[in-house]
Amino acid sequence: MMEPIGPVLVAGCPRSGTSALSWALAACPRYWTSVETHFLYYLSRDSWLENAYTNSAGAGSWINVHAVSAEEFFACVGEGIDRLFHARADGRQWVDGSPENLLVGGVLLRMFHQAHLFHVVRDPRSVCLSMLTSGFGEPWASDIDEAIRTWNHYIAAGLQLETDYPDRVSRIRQEDMLVAPVAVAHRIGTCLGIEDVAPIASFLADSRINMSAHKQSYVDSSPFRHASAAQCDRIEFEATYGERIRAETATLAARCGYA
Repeated sequence: MMEPIGPVLVAGCPRSGTSALSWALAACPRYWTSVETHFLYYLSRDSWLENAYTNSAGAGSWINVHAVSAEEFFACVGEGIDRLFHARADGRQWVDGSPENLLVGGVLLRMFHQAHLFHVVRDPRSVCLSMLTSGFGEPWASDIDEAIRTWNHYIAAGLQLETDYPDRVSRIRQEDMLVAPVAVAHRIGTCLGIEDVAPIASFLADSRINMSAHKQSYVDSSPFRHASAAQCDRIEFEATYGERIRAETATLAARCGYA
């Protein structure tokens, strides 16, 4: 049996299904996940690693004297973090589902040379509705302008990653996870070298996680499990905001297959 490919990064715009896909992967005995890390994003944002390398690599520096390339530097930082994950994963390969990892995906793929990233996308209208009824504390949870901006921001970043790393970034549609779980599971299996994808398909078909409409599906530790949120009927929401969302997301939505 081949070793599981990994680590695996499941990322995308918030409220797009990243949690469901992460835990579906962990249904496979060879993979492990836990609560979202978030620290990978904070370690990688604002070119911090790039700046640390560049500002320390001048003539006569340790990095210069010992001929440390940027790729080696990034990979060694990743190896340390990888050991931390493996110390908790009981011999399995790890999966992290922090949505914001999409925004620093290029850095993370340089840190983890064997990593594969799944970019989870979802219809912008469904995402915005889920945001505004999530009960979360982020700005996008209470402002339609911020919800639309956030979707566009994440999708643009994800599509660029797909272009930059075509062999290491795969797009998964949230809608397909619901209506075609077996096909999605087989696609994941092809990417990661998983032969038995039945546990992944079963999880996608039978389990629901972090659904705004059913907050009891939030993880037990979530502070938003019992949060109240503005009630919004889907039909009413579509009538009020649907055309605006379509207009302001049209270009990127079309690239993701949403008419």
